[in-house]
Amino acid sequence: MAVLVGDRERDRTAHELQRHYREGRLSLDELGQRLETALGARNGAQLRSALNELPGAGPEALREALRSPARAVRNAAILAGTALVWLFWSIGMLVAFVAWMASNGPSLGSVLVFPLLWLGVSWLLWSASKRRRSRR
Repeated sequence: MAVLVGDRERDRTAHELQRHYREGRLSLDELGQRLETALGARNGAQLRSALNELPGAGPEALREALRSPARAVRNAAILAGTALVWLFWSIGMLVAFVAWMASNGPSLGSVLVFPLLWLGVSWLLWSASKRRRSRR
């Protein structure tokens, strides 16, 4: 039984075909024919036929075109979790900075250390989140 595809998969395949056209691998007529096939596809075999004989349109491109929505949900959850951790971190740093300034007075060290620490940890959180979201 063939796996049915949805609009998202058809759109990804259409974008892949347009990329090949921009890179000069397809003529305008061939692009039109392949787009018609891709946009009318009901299963993965029909999508594969639209990508046949194109370089870089092997299993990896097909896997990208047929990628499940579960990955998008997973990436959204990772991003939301990272944003939540970052928000709590930022509020905590702001409270600590205000408390430090109130108890010790303004100093060059605290004015430099707190923002640099906040930037460094924020960058680490974002880069770790980016790595987790890019995993297959």
